[in-house]
Amino acid sequence: MKTYQFLLIAAMLAPIASNCAFGQQDGQGGRQYLSEVLAPAPMKKAAYYRELSGKEGELFIGKTFTIGGKLKAEGTYKDEALNLPHGHFTFYHTNGRVESRGEYIDGNKAGVWERFDAWGEPLAEKIYNPEPLANIVYTRAQSMPQFKDGDEKALVRYIKTRVESESNRRVKGTYTSTFIVEKDGTLSELKMIEGQDEKIGEQVAGAIKSTEPWKPGEDKGQPVRVQMRVPVQF
Repeated sequence: MKTYQFLLIAAMLAPIASNCAFGQQDGQGGRQYLSEVLAPAPMKKAAYYRELSGKEGELFIGKTFTIGGKLKAEGTYKDEALNLPHGHFTFYHTNGRVESRGEYIDGNKAGVWERFDAWGEPLAEKIYNPEPLANIVYTRAQSMPQFKDGDEKALVRYIKTRVESESNRRVKGTYTSTFIVEKDGTLSELKMIEGQDEKIGEQVAGAIKSTEPWKPGEDKGQPVRVQMRVPVQF
């Protein structure tokens, strides 16, 4: 009888224990752990962590804390994952006073940013212009551009099917091209930087141009311009 009562009580408590465990796991999983320069970091090496703290219209509110729980920064983001700052932000000194405040546009500081020392006295303002950053060319992005029919090996195979020697001799050598995959997936600034035969190089370039549009590269969830370098060994 006692054994039956024990099993019955255990069965009744199991869902409660399960819910409690899930809540703790969910809370930890919602945190982003960050280094001293607010870059992603393993939990053991983190100096800060960031958490979702509600919404403001279409934007998501994120708060960043020291590992000890002191507020470091708060502001709004375009994405629920809190990767793309957009809107008003405030940063704080360790004593809780405002360190700086201003606006982000698509992940970059914009306009006038007010700054203060640890005692609350104003420092020289900083002015940020995000427009030049919009046209930065990346050589490595968080998500690299993708050829619509596969990876780089598939691209090389495709190029080889489009290249023929006028003399019916086998094409030999390495032909290397560079180009930029624009934010809309089109290709620009296509150049041949290696190759012995100019006409073969023109065919390689034409084959590459015919592959557009590509899936553009992304950084912080936004399309960016990415320079690619593709060698083709014949």
